[in-house]
Amino acid sequence: MNATRGTILDPDMRGATMIAGVDGTSQGWIAVLCDDDLGNLRACFIERLTELPHELRVAAVDVPMGLPDRGAREADHRARQALGEPRRKSVFPCPIRPALGAHLWEEACTRTERVEGRRISKQTFGILRKVEETDRLIRSESWARRIFHEVHPELSFAKWAGRPMTYKKKHPAGREERLKLLNDVFGPRAFETALETIRGHYIARDDLADAFAAVWTASRIVKGNAERLPERWPEPVDSKGVSMHIWV
Repeated sequence: MNATRGTILDPDMRGATMIAGVDGTSQGWIAVLCDDDLGNLRACFIERLTELPHELRVAAVDVPMGLPDRGAREADHRARQALGEPRRKSVFPCPIRPALGAHLWEEACTRTERVEGRRISKQTFGILRKVEETDRLIRSESWARRIFHEVHPELSFAKWAGRPMTYKKKHPAGREERLKLLNDVFGPRAFETALETIRGHYIARDDLADAFAAVWTASRIVKGNAERLPERWPEPVDSKGVSMHIWV
């Protein structure tokens, strides 16, 4: 495995057979990249999504894509239904588009309340910068529109295991049940090796596990086995034409 900081467009990571699972961190993003068949695995910390190889076949990213001008997304409602209690709480309410650009939680609350009469949660505000970065990239770059797919790790783990996870991801038992899935598919040393290569970038174990779950779904997308929520056609899009669904 290799790990770098900043750009990861070195020659051995290029090519149309590569896929990625990406999860946000406090300092940037953690990416797990591999071949379509989940081989040749490597982990990498990047500061911006623009540092991903543009030639990837799929980048499965744990961040809302496609934002409502008001109200909730059907994709989030379906995701909560699929997870049930208590894992449904892991699906945070998606921010509405008018909240983008708010620099303070109070400002985001004011913008949201003006439209919907409710305040934005601190959890949702916590991912607002990541949502803005992704939305800006999808709307401005054709390569991002081509390869980016929204995923939610808890949905990925639930599909992987055939049931929702029993424990929270930060609970010791929750870490173990997720790690067992990873070990069964990627090998008993893959996770720890990836963790070692990105040590020093303030990556939590659960963030790395989420990136593994995302790349597992990326492989399903490439193979044509993935599902999306909602499944209806035509697909729902936001006012900017961005699709609003979650792949699993």
